[in-house]
Amino acid sequence: MQTELSEFNFRYSAGADIGAKRKSNQDEVICCPEYGFFAVSDGMGGLCGGGETSKMISKVLPSLIMEAHRNLQKDPNPEYSAELLISQILRLSDHIYKNLNQDPNSGEDFAYGATLCGVWLVGNSAVFINLGDSRGYILPFRKRHIRRITDDHNMAAVFVAAGELTKEEARVHPSSSSITRFVGMASPALPETFIEKVDIGDRIILCSDGLYGMVEDEFLPRLMRTGRSSSKAVKRLIDEANLAGGRDNISLVYIKIEQK
Repeated sequence: MQTELSEFNFRYSAGADIGAKRKSNQDEVICCPEYGFFAVSDGMGGLCGGGETSKMISKVLPSLIMEAHRNLQKDPNPEYSAELLISQILRLSDHIYKNLNQDPNSGEDFAYGATLCGVWLVGNSAVFINLGDSRGYILPFRKRHIRRITDDHNMAAVFVAAGELTKEEARVHPSSSSITRFVGMASPALPETFIEKVDIGDRIILCSDGLYGMVEDEFLPRLMRTGRSSSKAVKRLIDEANLAGGRDNISLVYIKIEQK
């Protein structure tokens, strides 16, 4: 697959699984390969409309990316693409907040909310955007260790930054489920962007906490290099998360950068 705005070709595959414990799936994957954009969204489990929010994101976001793509053609560079992504995600988040979370008849302060972690392949870069605790990773070509690109927006991460928890403690701490930024929150939502150079052979994954909460980062590279097929790697990652307990829904997008 190739797009006019990226210096590289890419192969991709995506998957979503209910997991071993849940009765419904509130995760969504968003794939816009014609624009080189991909994302995962995890409906917030503590909200009655979490699953509806992630579904809404999956329906609305592709049209916002199409609009951003048209604007980017005028000035195709990663920095401008990051600005466009922030603008579009803020529009989406504010729309959900104003139309759903400010409903005086809902009886709740927040009934609708979801995480969003996406990546846009532009030039020689991968431009990540994140709200919440879904994650983006890069596995560089011929490197043993994976790099986590995005930061978690939850209370556990706040406690780690303050020195009150270690990263290992945060992984299983109850505060990890308390999300501090999400799509549908009161404005401004403040999504973060990260611009990372990529090269031929690099692999990218976006995933919900149903994957990384079950499979530790150090084991991801071996699973990502399973076979030559991107779909086999996705299946292996999902299977491994379920074998480890499958406590949550599992969603991910796998991308391999290739020569144009």
